[in-house]
Amino acid sequence: MKQQWTSPARHRTIWVVTGALLLALGPYLLSQRAEGDAVVPDTAPHEIVVVGDSITARYNDQPGDPDQGWWSVVGRHYGASVRTYAQSGSGYLREGLGCTGNRFRDRPQAFDGPTPSIFIVEGGRNDWSQCVDGRFRTATDAQIAAAVDAYLGSLRRSLPPSTRIMVLGPPWGPTQPLEGLRVTAIVRESAVSHGLEFVDTRGTLDTDRVVDGVHPNRAGSLEIADRVIAAIG
Repeated sequence: MKQQWTSPARHRTIWVVTGALLLALGPYLLSQRAEGDAVVPDTAPHEIVVVGDSITARYNDQPGDPDQGWWSVVGRHYGASVRTYAQSGSGYLREGLGCTGNRFRDRPQAFDGPTPSIFIVEGGRNDWSQCVDGRFRTATDAQIAAAVDAYLGSLRRSLPPSTRIMVLGPPWGPTQPLEGLRVTAIVRESAVSHGLEFVDTRGTLDTDRVVDGVHPNRAGSLEIADRVIAAIG
């Protein structure tokens, strides 16, 4: 095969043009990560449902806002509609809103409406405890596992085979690290035993990515979104 010779001057021109394009596109590409908007294939999910706790419930769907939710970034990345069924303080085991709300399994409306491409469970952060007489009491491993198994076991019965079910390891900030290890291990084991996709979120909410030791700031929500987008593919 005959090789074509390229002059050094032409090489320099190519590199200069390439560099200029990268500099021009850089801010745009960064904004796409921050806003969550991107061009995606036709095979991307079109409908996403999220059941979760305050790490979902406290946040909004406003691109670029400090409180834009991780789920909003994911949905906008794929151009998908996202429906959330989330309540602060809730979990697999614990009722939300200071023991006056509901648990994940108390939200059958999550299965109504258009069939989701992906069903995501985000939670477990509150399940180190349970509500007893209106107060939080430390839960045993067996109590947590029973609640997680009951809910995750119901998902495949409630959703069609076409829906991908993804279980997020509880996004856990720097507070109560031992409880985080305990609950995360239980959620992971249950997800795997039920043949569901487990998404590891360890390290997403370090000290610089939370506002109060628990809830994500903007950077924390983006980190969670990145993990979910990588898992979805």
